Amino acid sequence: MDQGCDRPARPPLGFHDVCARYGVTPRALRYYESLEILSPWRMGPQRLYDARQQVRLELTLRGRRYRLKLEEIRQIIDLYDSEGAAGQARRWCAAVRRQRDALRAERAESRRVLEEMEATLRAARTADA
Repeated sequence: MDQGCDRPARPPLGFHDVCARYGVTPRALRYYESLEILSPWRMGPQRLYDARQQVRLELTLRGRRYRLKLEEIRQIIDLYDSEGAAGQARRWCAAVRRQRDALRAERAESRRVLEEMEATLRAARTADA
């Protein structure tokens, strides 16, 4: 969960390089900036994303895959500065557990609905025969 301190140095990336590397649209990247999830440094008109910003983006994208809300992702990422990696990891794991439990419940409900649909179709085939 840490934001790049113990990792090999990553070279800063420009705006379009970040979009290409992480598969995000320019619009999404600007949106993450507007929410203050990302704050690249600027060299004239060019935005540069250092290792810290790249890790923040990676965590954001992972959080989105896990269906976390962007505000919650931002809060968790920001915990690194106030509570360190351990505090951030605790909060991240709590959010992931919550989402896992919600997805399991959703999966169970989907299975029930699919079984009901299959029963309906079987009944319709039997009635047609």
